[in-house]
Amino acid sequence: MSPINLKQLEAFRAFFLAGTVSGAASLLDVSQPAVSRLLAQLERGLNLALFDRGRGRLVPTPEAHLLYDAVERAFLSVDKIKQVAEDIRTASAGHLQIAALPALALGFVPRAIARFGQAHPGVSVSLGIAASPRIEDLAASQQVDIGLAEYPFQGLGVAVEDFCRAPYVLVVPRAHAFASRRSVQPRDLAGLPFVSQPRSSVGRHLVDQVFERAGVRRQLVAETPYFAAVCALVLEGVGVGLVDPFTASDHRSRGLVAVPFRPRIDLHVGILHPAHRPLSRAAREFLAVLRACRAELRLLASRSA
Repeated sequence: MSPINLKQLEAFRAFFLAGTVSGAASLLDVSQPAVSRLLAQLERGLNLALFDRGRGRLVPTPEAHLLYDAVERAFLSVDKIKQVAEDIRTASAGHLQIAALPALALGFVPRAIARFGQAHPGVSVSLGIAASPRIEDLAASQQVDIGLAEYPFQGLGVAVEDFCRAPYVLVVPRAHAFASRRSVQPRDLAGLPFVSQPRSSVGRHLVDQVFERAGVRRQLVAETPYFAAVCALVLEGVGVGLVDPFTASDHRSRGLVAVPFRPRIDLHVGILHPAHRPLSRAAREFLAVLRACRAELRLLASRSA
């Protein structure tokens, strides 16, 4: 049995689809002699009589009909592979594993996922919420495609892209005396009930430094690792608090007002992905959506300032 090739199988399939050699030649855009030659080569390669050649025309044998069923299934599989490849190329299929710190995972990233899903409905997305060191570990071990986490990073096994430096804002209820202020400083918060992040967080360390340098003591009445929880506590009248602008924007419609805080304290966020694995087309498309959402939030913040 000599080797057979795809062109021979294409000619065989085209013959069955068209019913004649001339029809097969038309389907394949080749000459009739070329089709006849390919069919003869296939018969020799398989050592199998596929056609009766009486009265100047080809008539498929029962063996040819059995072979055609197998060939058709094979071509359907090839067509499926081509479709999957096209879906991957156009980011219209696949799965993305995303991890984000709570400040972005509870509002900003879900909005980005929703927008991405409208353009790429065939791509499923998993969103995990974790502390920044854990997100770096997940990216380094290739358990997530994209991570959004707070600096600093160890940088081992991950590629890092600067995503944003988002300045903290003071959040207060709409009826609060500070709601109409252009900005507030540490001295304005002396003695006021204050909702804080826990001491183990990077943000808490940065905020403590600012108040210590200003010589101002806050009245710490509650602490939580989630900015969304800070906003909820502020809305309940427990105190005021400093949060990132993403979370503050999420709570604007609920009656929360964000007031610029001076001196500036930044939530510094980076995008992480595995260093030794290239980003898929879907991951690159999702990053483009994240950047677009970030730009829109910046524009909204500038109009509100």
